[in-house]
Amino acid sequence: MSDYIPFAIQEEIMKRLPTKSLLRFRTVSKAWKSLIDSSQFVVDYSVNYTHRHHLLVSYSPVESVEQKYVSIVDDETFPKQKCSLPDPAGSGPRLLGSSQGLFCVCTTHGDPHEPGRIIKTAVLWNPSIRKSVAIDLPYDLHRNSVMIIGFGVCPQTSDPKLVMINSTYSMPDLDTIIYSPWQVEVYTLSSQAWRSIPTINQPRNSISLKPNQVVIDGFIYWHALDLVSVSMMTTGFEGYNLIVSFDMTSEEFMEVSLPDSLARAKNNNLVITKLQGSLTVVEMVN
Repeated sequence: MSDYIPFAIQEEIMKRLPTKSLLRFRTVSKAWKSLIDSSQFVVDYSVNYTHRHHLLVSYSPVESVEQKYVSIVDDETFPKQKCSLPDPAGSGPRLLGSSQGLFCVCTTHGDPHEPGRIIKTAVLWNPSIRKSVAIDLPYDLHRNSVMIIGFGVCPQTSDPKLVMINSTYSMPDLDTIIYSPWQVEVYTLSSQAWRSIPTINQPRNSISLKPNQVVIDGFIYWHALDLVSVSMMTTGFEGYNLIVSFDMTSEEFMEVSLPDSLARAKNNNLVITKLQGSLTVVEMVN
């Protein structure tokens, strides 16, 4: 095959092969194995190949308190076809989200070269071909700061993106909170580099994001809280609920208001999810 078909054409053919055939072809030649194991192919295959639905199950083994993840094909073979996420370096793996057949899991571990320094790593996992890609985050968290990570695949470029949002605040006295502008960095797998994005079109400084996200049609959505003054916090009211979105193509943020009954609900009672292709806000009532 390699004597007659250019390698670029071979690559396009392999992106459309069934998973079982692809895994066998890793043993054909070093060039094919190198291609199939590459980080870019791990992503391209998730976008180009029509996959069966997978169920992602998290569990904690009896001998460990840390979560583990296994992907199970949701068809008539259930639960025979399954694939476990390789144990990433570090502890406390947490699922960030999924997009275009890829899962993103975040872990934390110590820097072996600098004692006391913490490293966060995002792992992009394609369960169809049982391959993953690890990306270190430029993590430098300070006191009174919060970091949120978002993940999705840009529909325009089919390029996976990580969005890192750092928000900080200070309390010069017991009655005052000063919020600083967000610091936002974006990572694309094609560039394999982080870059800062302009602060225009960012939400108000007082808005704090919850860690859970939903990806729909090229947008990342978070449940957010517009924090109120210290004096109002003493009454038990933390702030107003809203939705914040990030356009993975234009790389712009947008605030989405909620109906008054949801905006004033206890923030821990709200959950956002995807239902039949639409963003859904669920209020849990005791």
